[in-house]
Amino acid sequence: MPPLIRLSSHLVSAMLKLLAPIILWFVCMAAAWFAVEFGSMERYSPEDKIHPAFQILVQDEHGARPMRLEKWQGGQVLVRRETEYRNEDGSGHRLRRIAPDTYELFADLDTAMMTQTYRITPDGRVVPLSFRWRNIADVALVFPLSLVFWLCVKWMFGIIWRKRRIRKIRW
Repeated sequence: MPPLIRLSSHLVSAMLKLLAPIILWFVCMAAAWFAVEFGSMERYSPEDKIHPAFQILVQDEHGARPMRLEKWQGGQVLVRRETEYRNEDGSGHRLRRIAPDTYELFADLDTAMMTQTYRITPDGRVVPLSFRWRNIADVALVFPLSLVFWLCVKWMFGIIWRKRRIRKIRW
């Protein structure tokens, strides 16, 4: 093999050895974020106790605003159209229709974000389907969790590579 090809193959090999752990770390970060994001979701059946912070979007004399489901008495009209509102500080809410009678309310507060999914029955009752709460503590949880994922994957790859080397030596 000519020296130029050998040099370039060594450079590519060195770059891959350098970039592989970094790419693996990003993959593990994505897996940890996915685990934290969807692991904290509460799904409800009709007899379950709902989270006290569960909100619905109502229309009253002050406009469309989120209201806790436990405080809703039925006097305010439930919003059934897609809408979005942002304050000047960046907090706000967004209602999205995901089925003809099912809605997803995303509420962005100063320190946390909540996503509620609920169904509105034809007689005007609200049936909670799911609730998810995210805050800065989730980000702090992702880093150690991704480190655990990364170490486990490195350990598994190490076992695989050692077994391959032993087989090569025996053959």
